[in-house]
Amino acid sequence: MTSERRQILEMLSAGKISADEAERLLQLTSAGPSASATASTVTSTVAQILDPKFIRIIVEPDPTASGNHARHHVNIRVPLKIIRAGVNLASLIPNDAGNMVQDSLLSKGYKGDLSKLDASALDELIEALQELSIDATVDNHLVKVFVE
Repeated sequence: MTSERRQILEMLSAGKISADEAERLLQLTSAGPSASATASTVTSTVAQILDPKFIRIIVEPDPTASGNHARHHVNIRVPLKIIRAGVNLASLIPNDAGNMVQDSLLSKGYKGDLSKLDASALDELIEALQELSIDATVDNHLVKVFVE
């Protein structure tokens, strides 16, 4: 077994990539014209998969549920670039305005300190989000939240 195939199977077993992504990568390793071209293609594809671009929120009616509940469909894809840009813009907020925002958030129960949010902390958060996967059923709807 080649090292690329072993790496792909290890990522699949660790849950870092989906079965479809593993299949796509395995096809690249077996079909490429030259070993170096295949290795670079696999490396760039793996980098794309492991570098999340979006937070995805999907709400669909539970097909097994009965009753006349409203059947809502939601499909939200939030680019992580927006979150990064928001952190950069937050540094431009004057102190007085920042304090007002912080006080407002505290009154609504948010206890985090926005003044301490910076790009390095955000990168850690985004890295941690790669592990995020939420599957829930709420009011006869399936809710999924994940990073892709």
